[in-house]
Amino acid sequence: MNAPAAQIPPIDVPTLTPGTYVRIRREALGLSREDVAMMLDSVPAVSARRLVEWLELIESDAAEISVCVALALHDAIAIDLRILAYWMAIAEGAKPSLVDVLFAPTLNVAA
Repeated sequence: MNAPAAQIPPIDVPTLTPGTYVRIRREALGLSREDVAMMLDSVPAVSARRLVEWLELIESDAAEISVCVALALHDAIAIDLRILAYWMAIAEGAKPSLVDVLFAPTLNVAA
């Protein structure tokens, strides 16, 4: 009779919100909210102070991150859109696989 295989406990994905992910990415780059606000373009034009307030709302998860906002943050602070999409889906109640998100084929778009 074979001995039962050792049971490997499941790995829990850390609890992280989309806003927390954005804040962690910004801080990892050593940027303040003011720095990021100066990198963002808006139409119509919005004051830097208003953009800082908006970033505060995003980082506290009080404001949703739309696709347009995600792309702007990607351009400004190089957030990984796959990771942000994963956390946005979690926040909306979906249960995506982190493995599928991390290893999903990426589009190779020529500039």
